[in-house]
Amino acid sequence: MRFQFLMRAAASLAVLAVGACATPHPGSIADAQRDPWEKTNRKIYALNRGLDRYALKPASNVYRAVVPGAARRGVTNGLNNITEPTSFINAILQGKIKQAFRTVDRFLINSTIGIAGLADQATDLGRPEEPEDFGQTLAVWGVKSGPYVMLPFFGPSTLRDTVGLAGDFASDPVPYVRRDVLGKSILITGGQFGLTALDLRSKLTDAGADNVLDSSLDEYATVKSAFLQRRQSQIYDGSPPDEDDEPVEDAPLAPGATPPGAATPADGPPTAPSPAAPQASTPPATTPQ
Repeated sequence: MRFQFLMRAAASLAVLAVGACATPHPGSIADAQRDPWEKTNRKIYALNRGLDRYALKPASNVYRAVVPGAARRGVTNGLNNITEPTSFINAILQGKIKQAFRTVDRFLINSTIGIAGLADQATDLGRPEEPEDFGQTLAVWGVKSGPYVMLPFFGPSTLRDTVGLAGDFASDPVPYVRRDVLGKSILITGGQFGLTALDLRSKLTDAGADNVLDSSLDEYATVKSAFLQRRQSQIYDGSPPDEDDEPVEDAPLAPGATPPGAATPADGPPTAPSPAAPQASTPPATTPQ
């Protein structure tokens, strides 16, 4: 069965990755901060903003009006629960073995007494959510972010996270299990994607994102800054450094300048004596005869 093959492959890869991730070195986001593709990204952002304004936001408002808050929280919990296998795989790949097994505990608790994840019983029992994805795994392996990317429909990302997104789609066991149990169905896959989009848009509304964007002088820059800060926090497990650790190249020295920190001799080279200044001659004193 394809699902069993994927699980065996993931387990083999995990064994190889544990040793490699013993000392994590999160990758730099300097390229993303520079945003070399800004012109194209702004055009895609405008497209996404239009889709949100005329389609996603109105649909989310209807969803919020029709579905009670408790039911919406159940949808959020259920969608989070089906991402736990991906978090488990990536925690293993990052060498976070204890966290990986906490994720297993969380998944089993919520899938059983949490009624398929609709209730987050695991958090109440001391197993809070610790999400991981393949983009974070690549960062922990030292892969730099690459340029900032605004993806159509998916929103802000980086080149590294775009590769990670593809890796998550390929390695997520949930779709394969669903196909084995329910068969291939575009309606089920599309329904999950649509529900995920509605849930995310609803949470953004709850967080006050619309007010922030409406009051922003540059929506694009605000979204980029918020995304990169949040991503760094996720990569560093909530404790990002104050500044990026990427080494800074030294500026070229001016001709004849001494490199910073270079040792200088205590005594300079011998110099030729300066010529003595000529002294004015004083005429001899004369006495009147």
